[in-house]
Amino acid sequence: MSHSLMHLLLLPTRLSLWILSLVYYIVVYGTAGITACLVLIRIAWTGFRDPYRTFQWTIRKKPPACLRDPALGHHAYLKGRSSGLRFHYVTKGDHRKPLMLFLHGFPENWYSWRYQLNEFSSHYHTVALDLRGCGDSDAPVRLEEYSLETLLYDIRDTIDELGHTSCILVGHDWGGMLAWHFALERPDMVQLLIVMNAPHPASWLDAVLRRPSQLLRSGHACFFQLPLLPEFVLSLEDFKLVRGLFCGTNVGIKNKARRLTESQLEGYLYRLSQPGGLTAPLNYFRSLLSNTLYKHQDVGVPCMLIWGEADNILVEGMSGGTRPYVRGPVVIHAIPECSHWVQQDQPEIVNKLIWDFVLDKDIIKHNH
Repeated sequence: MSHSLMHLLLLPTRLSLWILSLVYYIVVYGTAGITACLVLIRIAWTGFRDPYRTFQWTIRKKPPACLRDPALGHHAYLKGRSSGLRFHYVTKGDHRKPLMLFLHGFPENWYSWRYQLNEFSSHYHTVALDLRGCGDSDAPVRLEEYSLETLLYDIRDTIDELGHTSCILVGHDWGGMLAWHFALERPDMVQLLIVMNAPHPASWLDAVLRRPSQLLRSGHACFFQLPLLPEFVLSLEDFKLVRGLFCGTNVGIKNKARRLTESQLEGYLYRLSQPGGLTAPLNYFRSLLSNTLYKHQDVGVPCMLIWGEADNILVEGMSGGTRPYVRGPVVIHAIPECSHWVQQDQPEIVNKLIWDFVLDKDIIKHNH
């Protein structure tokens, strides 16, 4: 077949991909513009009513006690071979046992896995990592340093530096998105995949393109694509919007027994309040959403998706769209009356689901 004929045959596919990409960008940045207008109107109104309270925020001087609780594990650092960056992590359990690696989401850090560090350290080498730019890990400034490729190298380097060749990989929010991608790129390094409230990348794109109106439910992710303005807005009224994410009636933790105390909330605000502390976490959204045409590959490793049904942050119905993109064994669990912050909202249920999954003989047999 001639080279020119090959190009001709591929033309419809390339045109379709170009149109798909164009539609995606229009939807994302259109939503970003709409959200920005609404946010600016709100700022103008609250600023007019109470300018002092609106335009003030506090830089925290020292970390709260909850981040220094020795019962949660041992604090340590490793150096990424690919990046040269220093990564902070908290570990509990015997390092000779199989590795269970936890990846947090936004606007969290390692502390979001406190219930799982304690629960699984008896059988696993549990490690909750502060991802690049978050918590006490190094935070590069340039947006390019948060590309998907570099973030996946960070996970690979972490597994290597911890002395393991593979792990049970657990991710939430965009930590879950990274976990999906890592399982696609390096299935040899993932024994089991556990993702919480993060859809398979292809199902995210499919859901948004089928029903663009649903993207308004994820308007924050589109708004975060804009430069500087999101950092400013999230800082207003001493990080009121960040507080609302965890504690608000609509999107916050539903379980009254697990709602964050002021000290626990400060565990997240401490690092975010530092100069530039919001930019690095926001760069994850700016980078991940710029990867428009996600690979529509099937995940080959056994995986479990846990979804809080009361999630008012992510696009509705994404959990069910994951199954077609998983080639190996897949288990999907929906937890009623549970928010986006699933592992903090319902830790007992989440922990039981994880135990059932990792001890399932059929899953273990398939993986070997």
